[in-house]
Amino acid sequence: MEETLIETITLPNGLILELWDTSRPMAGDRWRVSLLAKVEIPVLPEYFSTLDNGEQAYQELLSVYGFPLVFTQEKNRHFVDEKDSKNVFAELCQRFKDNLLSYLGNPRFASLYAMKKYGDLQDRKHASGR
Repeated sequence: MEETLIETITLPNGLILELWDTSRPMAGDRWRVSLLAKVEIPVLPEYFSTLDNGEQAYQELLSVYGFPLVFTQEKNRHFVDEKDSKNVFAELCQRFKDNLLSYLGNPRFASLYAMKKYGDLQDRKHASGR
């Protein structure tokens, strides 16, 4: 699958949003139109300062997910006529921007996302009995 970087947006919180076109033909003149959004999120120790085991939590998150974390979201439309694919992609991009730019640009987005990933990690540990 070929990805094409379409747009890079610097968010109000300093993070960089990348919008990628990952569309591809399916069958005949039908396409799967896909938008992939990516934001690299630095993980900072201060995000964990409210936890009793903050340093340990920080190190654990880094050991599992690495640095930086990457937020991704994909939007798809299936069986789009080839002649409509560019307009459908533009519509996906606009909807994404309209709905998620303020969320991703929130000053607390990076810390909240890091804590969510840490919470997910803890949930998996508890589910596996560790």
